[in-house]
This record gives sequence, C-alpha cells and structure tokens, in this order.
Amino acid sequence: MSAVFLAEAAIWLSAAVLGLGARRRAFVVMSAVASSSGGALCLASGVLLAERGRGWAVVSPGAHDVVGALSLRATSLDAPFVVLLGLVTMAIGAYVPRYHRPGSGTALYLCTYNLAAVASLSVLLAGNVTTFLVAWEAMTLTSALLVLRHSRAAGVREGAFLYLVLGEVGFVLVVAAFSILATQAHSLDLAVIAARAGGIAMGWRDAAFVLAFVGFGFKAGLVPLHIWLPSAHPVAPADGSAFLSGLVVKLGVYGIALFSFVLLGAGPTWWGIVMLVVGAASAVLGVLYGLMERQLKRFLAYSTIENVGIVVTAFGASLTFTANGQRVLGAFLLLVGLYHTVNHGTSKALLFLEAGVVEHAAGTLDLDRLGGLVHRLPRSTVVVLVGTLGMAALPPLNGFVSEWLVFQGLFQGFRIPSHAVGVVILLAAAVLGLAAGLAVLAFVRAFGVGFLGMPRSESTSRAVERGQPVLGPGFLATACVALAVGAPAVLVALGRVVHGITGVNLRPVLLLPNLTVIPAHTDFSAFSPTYLAVFLAAVALVPIGIYVVARPRGATLRRPVWDGGMVRYRPRMQYTATTFANPVRVTFDRLYRPDVHVDRASDDPAGRSGPVHYRISVTPLFERYLYLPAWRALRAVSRWLQPIQSGDVNLYLLYVLVVLVIALYVSRW
Repeated sequence: MSAVFLAEAAIWLSAAVLGLGARRRAFVVMSAVASSSGGALCLASGVLLAERGRGWAVVSPGAHDVVGALSLRATSLDAPFVVLLGLVTMAIGAYVPRYHRPGSGTALYLCTYNLAAVASLSVLLAGNVTTFLVAWEAMTLTSALLVLRHSRAAGVREGAFLYLVLGEVGFVLVVAAFSILATQAHSLDLAVIAARAGGIAMGWRDAAFVLAFVGFGFKAGLVPLHIWLPSAHPVAPADGSAFLSGLVVKLGVYGIALFSFVLLGAGPTWWGIVMLVVGAASAVLGVLYGLMERQLKRFLAYSTIENVGIVVTAFGASLTFTANGQRVLGAFLLLVGLYHTVNHGTSKALLFLEAGVVEHAAGTLDLDRLGGLVHRLPRSTVVVLVGTLGMAALPPLNGFVSEWLVFQGLFQGFRIPSHAVGVVILLAAAVLGLAAGLAVLAFVRAFGVGFLGMPRSESTSRAVERGQPVLGPGFLATACVALAVGAPAVLVALGRVVHGITGVNLRPVLLLPNLTVIPAHTDFSAFSPTYLAVFLAAVALVPIGIYVVARPRGATLRRPVWDGGMVRYRPRMQYTATTFANPVRVTFDRLYRPDVHVDRASDDPAGRSGPVHYRISVTPLFERYLYLPAWRALRAVSRWLQPIQSGDVNLYLLYVLVVLVIALYVSRW
C-alpha cells in the first residue's frame, strides 16, 4: 500500500517537471495527463484504504533527536480526504489542456500546482509532527502561488497576500498546539501522542484544542477567520479556485478532525458546544453574505464558508454526543460530517471549473451581465445544474443526502441528559435550517439569473461552447450523482473509516438490506437515497413520454404570446441578481447595513428627467468591526516601530544577540 502512495507522489512530481516545458502545447497535455493519472491512482488508493479500514507506516532513515524522522502513515481518517484529492486532481488534469494556453506563466503554474498536490498528499499521510508541519507549510506556499497566476491583474496580489498572511497566523497557532502535545506526550510521533493523550493534563489539552481549532479554522474559512476566501478565490484561475475550495479548505477541516477525534482523545462538552456555535454561525453568515454578491466566484467562495460551517457543526455535535455518553450518535455525526466534506468538495470544484468556462465563453462573471447561457452553453448548463442541485441540497443529489443526515443527527439532541445541551444542539439545527433555506434561494438566484432568460450583455449573447473544457467538470458531475445514488455503499465505506477512529461499528444501526439509511436509531427515521433517485428519474420521464406520444403531428403555427401590452420584452426588464436578493437584504438590513447610492441623470428629485441607477455595497460585519480596526492599529504600530529599521549593521547584530539571550533563558526555564 505504501508503494501506491509513493507512486502517486512520483507521478505528480513528474507532472511538475513536464509542466516546466509548458511553453509548448505538447508539454501542457503531457503534464495534464500525468497529473490526472496521479489523481486516478490517488482515488483508487483512497477507496482501498477506506475498504481495508487499517493503514500503514513508513519511517525514513536517519532519525534526528530534535526534529524526529520524516515519516508517513495512512490512517482511517485519511481515506475520505485522499479520495477527495483524487477526484479533484483527476478533474483538474482533464480541464487544464483547454483552459491554459502554453507560455512561461503556464509552465510555472503547472509545476506549482502539481507540487501543491504532492504537499497536500504529504499532509494527509504525515506520521509525525515534523512531517506534518513541513508538508503544511509547503502546501500553503504552493497554493498561494496558484492565486498569483495572473499577478498583474487587479486584486490578485492583495488576495494572495491576505491568504498567505492569515495562513501563516494559523500556522503559528498550529505549531503551538503541536508543541504542547509533543512536550506533554514526550514524542513527535502522532500515533504515540494519540495513545498518550489520556495522560495529558486537561488544561494542556484544552489549550491545544483551542489553538488547533483557531489555527486550522483560518485554513477552513470559519467565521470570523474567513475573509481570505472571498478575496483569493475570485482572482485565482478557475482550476486554482477549484483546488483551493475543493481540497485546501478541506485540509483545514482535516486538521480540526485530526485533533478533535484522534490526537486529543475524549474531550469535555464545551469543545463540542464551541464547534457547534462557530459552525452554525459560519453556515448562516456565509450564505447571507453570499446572497449579496454579484460576482459568481465570490458567491461560490461564501458558499464554501457555509458548507464548512455545516461540517464543523456536525463535528461539534459528534463531540457533544460522545461527551454525554451517546457514542453511537457521536460516531454517526462524525460519519455524516466526513460525507458532507466529500460531497461539498466534489460539487464546489465542479462549479469553480464551470465558472472558468463561463468566464472564457461570456467574458464576465458578473451575474447582472450574464443570462441565456442555457442556449449558448447547453452541455455546461446541464453540468452546472448537477452541481447547483448538489450545493442547494435538493434531492436526489449528494448534498441533499448528507445534509439530511446531518439534520437527522441534530434532531436527536433530546437524547442527551442535559436539557441545556440538548437545546443548544436543536438551536444549531434551527440555524442550519435557516442556512439551508437561504442556500436554495442563493443557488436558484445564481443559476436562474446566470443561465436562464435572455443575455444581459453583448459578450454573453456571443458565447460559444466550442473548445470549452467539458471532460473534467463532467467527471465531477458523474461523481456527484454516484455519491448520491450510491449513498448506501458510500456510508458502508465511511462506516469502516469511523470504526477505525472511534471503535464504534455503525453498520447494524445505519443500513438495512434494502438500501435504506437509518440515522443511527431505528425508531427515528429512514429513507433510501437510491430509491428516491430512481423514483424522481422515473417521474421526470413522464412529461417526456407524454410529449412524445401526444405531440401534434401537423404543421406548427407560431404567433406572438400576449405580453401584457408590451411591444417587446427586453433583457433589462428581467430580474437581476441584485433585485432577486433584495427581499433578503431588506429583512436582514440590521446585519448588512448596506451603503446605498442613488445616481440620477438630473437634479429632478423625482428622477423623471432620466434614468436612476442604484448601487448597493455591503461591507461584512467582521471586516468592518474587526479586521479594519486591527489593520489600522497594525499600521500605527508599524509606523511607531519604523525607527528601529535604521540600516546600521551593528544595531542589527545587537538585536540578534538580545534575541539569542532571551531564547537561551526561555529554554533553560
């Protein structure tokens, strides 16, 4: 098994080397094929790891007394994330040849992307603290370079800088969390730390949990640590955004799960409550701010925040149930959290790739300038519809199955002896219900405004599908359908994963022989995703059959339809993305506090002498009251400290001496 993972890394490294020759199209294709092959092998190895339910370990020779040996170890927790890595890299590999033109920028980008894939795999297979931290930093730096693909474009450097700075802040906190566990467990090996976690004092474990949750929360995009997502995702290339949202963000989720369920052992109830509150807040605020976005990729970035919030809410409920003696429900919610992670990574990578298709074809990602793409890009429209149904959690797609299971787990909060804790869980379920309803509205808005109706701009009306990437997004659309229709088989595999983590066997209380899912308790509820998908497909065939049988056989006579007396229906008469979301903006006006600007063609207060233009901008709550004041304070401190940067070498040597003395004193203490 270890040889398979090493082969994946070797294939991606070869793809990186081939990418350096991407000034010629042949090398672009060869690099993409190699990268996609590595993804296919990664997908197969992840499935095999989940089926086996046990891992392996390889330690490199030449162990060091201080930093330890670089080691690799595959565990049960790694399996769903390795599968997701395989799915995303396979699709991106098939997408690259038609998206990137040969050139020096493409050569550097393809090399960096494949190195990022190797670093991501290394994070998942890290066997000790040293390997994890080195791989984590490599993944952060290489993925930041993906954002810089078009470094001279507006906002690119700012987005990459924000991602890098917040990533490094999170990295410092993660280092502190690992340092606490390593010193208390007297080992750098992750398996040893997990085995000795029960002997670590509760105060140290609490500190490690908080540091890790916040540190990995930056990468996962949890509120209020999320602001890099709507800044970096829109300026990265489409496949770079797909990699960031489909995988890199999920590595933050992986880090949270690694500490919460593996390294720290059983924790107190308040760990789960904190995760419940932060996850539910991230879910509802992510979708609320996403509804205010006109730019498609910024909207998708906020949707990622929402879905990571759902996953973390499930993890928090898992910790809470386990801490209160409900181990089966705790294991079940861990399972559905991992399931939703894979579902969201697949659907969101699909939508980001298709956003690149839309931008290439229509020349814009502004929803108020799109429209009518169903006629110009019919194949892409079908693929986007699959991803949209999945992200909106509508049946029978994968997002619906996993979110339904999350709700079924949360609704069983009444089984916890503490009424206060049970109420918190049910409140979290209510907040997620609000987020789910808003998510349906948000994706109806994005798909309806962007793909239906009439084109709202000249460039959109000229969009053509010829030459656009179809294979990669089509593969992910197929995966979305398979994850939904094959949900019972997926849950069996994830059940083995959870059994390897928690020791709880969910199979007897999760599935019936007739492909029916039972959310952990047979007396609560049940349904079959497979039968539901088949039923809905059969229902969809009914109107098609009626049309085929009953359609008129004679000549068709076309006449104008009554249109309320209008001479001609024009594109400007359609609902825009802004007007579609206006009821939500009015309802949550105290949260948004929008800046509304009215531009008139004349001074006539009634606006009767010309057109009136409304411009609405929303500054998110945390940017307005947290990050902007912090940025102003940082600039003030920087100006105050500027005199120490005198340029005198002797003074700099004095600084080094002072730091060394302090470090020696701290180490002695």
